[in-house]
Amino acid sequence: MNPRILVGITIQENSRRLIDEGVRLSKSLNAPLHILHIRKGETIFDDPESSLLLEDLFAYGGELGGELHFLCSEHVSKTFLDFVKDNDITHLVIGESPSHLTNKVPSVYDKLTNQLTDIEITVLQRDTEN
Repeated sequence: MNPRILVGITIQENSRRLIDEGVRLSKSLNAPLHILHIRKGETIFDDPESSLLLEDLFAYGGELGGELHFLCSEHVSKTFLDFVKDNDITHLVIGESPSHLTNKVPSVYDKLTNQLTDIEITVLQRDTEN
């Protein structure tokens, strides 16, 4: 199977680091790069700041050669898993789960790392300076 890279981003500045790592990996493997954001619910337009930051992140990723994907869903982890399978993703770049979520019910991060055992996953530690 030919390598295919997916970077999962959230609406925060830290996502630039994830995109940078995805670009690095994409270049080293000569593989297509996909950048995905899944919004829980039906719209991002309830928060103008979020939509502006997402637009900025997508512009950044697009300039670096990524194919951009934006989906809305009430079932974020299932939608993410479906995207990985439907697009034959072989490598995933995600950020680590926020520490305040690790003691609660399984997060999207936990579900992804537990269920995607047949692909290479790069997890970047959170940048506490941003």
